[in-house]
Amino acid sequence: MKSSNFGYIPALDHLRGFAALLVLFFHGGHLIAHKLQSDVPYALSFWPRADNPFSSLILEGHTAVSLFFVLSAFVFTVGSANRELNFTGFYRNRLLRTYPLFLFFLGVGILFNPENFSWPGFARSIFFGANSPDAIDGGAFTFVFWTIAVEWHFYLLFPLLILLVKKFDWHLLPALILLFLTIRCYMMLQGADMLVVSYWTIVGRIDQFLIGMIAGLYYLQHFEQGRKFDGVALVGLILVLTALFVFNQYGGNGSNNQKWAFWPTIEASCWAVFVLGYLSIARHFPAWLGKGLVALGTVSYSIYLVHYVVLDFLMSRDWDVFIRIADPFGTAMLNTTLILMPLVVLVSTGTYWLIERPFLVRRKTYMRQSEAIEPA
Repeated sequence: MKSSNFGYIPALDHLRGFAALLVLFFHGGHLIAHKLQSDVPYALSFWPRADNPFSSLILEGHTAVSLFFVLSAFVFTVGSANRELNFTGFYRNRLLRTYPLFLFFLGVGILFNPENFSWPGFARSIFFGANSPDAIDGGAFTFVFWTIAVEWHFYLLFPLLILLVKKFDWHLLPALILLFLTIRCYMMLQGADMLVVSYWTIVGRIDQFLIGMIAGLYYLQHFEQGRKFDGVALVGLILVLTALFVFNQYGGNGSNNQKWAFWPTIEASCWAVFVLGYLSIARHFPAWLGKGLVALGTVSYSIYLVHYVVLDFLMSRDWDVFIRIADPFGTAMLNTTLILMPLVVLVSTGTYWLIERPFLVRRKTYMRQSEAIEPA
């Protein structure tokens, strides 16, 4: 999405759109397939095993959250590495970007689930605590709010991080990654719930933002479109698919074991390699495809918040399956592609133009030129 503060890179919108659709297919695939196979409520104990690396991308499609976080840090770092941030302007723009749609869904969630309302829960939700168990439960309307809370935890840290990087150079970032890896390993040895720590909180997710920052610094100093980075895209794709397949074979997101201390770092590292390569290889796309992917990325935030609401609406009325084949997962993918995805994109286009865009156009420039950071 274009911004007055960052140089526009269309391929990043491609990746945002891909990440939003990946989450959509992840939830559609899991929930519709489970409904076809079982009468009991869905639980992590039903986590399916992938047959190949490509199916693991969908079955472990929660990895799109990692991609979103890497992209966020990448964009902010590329935009601010050689410029100074005005903190007030930065946070004002972040609120205009994320909160109008967030507050709309929060309000609708409260309207449809008034029994779950409490003032302390409301305060947690709006003051960056939506990943807390005590935040407002607005049903499908607030189902993905936890990621917005974690994203905001990074927003609160980013101005300090970029100042420290400018003072101590890029070596600070790997040191911080090692520090948080050590913290998670210590928590694991103390018996902490590592799935909760690594998946739902900034303590686990901070590595993904830090790795995105490293990728941004590398991009500024070393990136050049060409065969070399086209090859990096292929390497990145292989790394992502291999890592997700191995992760799935060890229980995936359905198990809670030692892998969670290290998984956020591994996952984000693979995505960072792919992102750098994709920024090169995207130049080969025909113009019509590039424009379509940019349009999809433009409404990606709406897709992310809307998709679970539409999925829940369809499933509660048994409108989620109109075409059946022998394989339940294949049936889920088919109906997600033909029914869920078009509806979500249509609704998301409406929420973007009616709710997001009127506030997005109010964003202002909050950067000015400064000294460059030492090459990464």
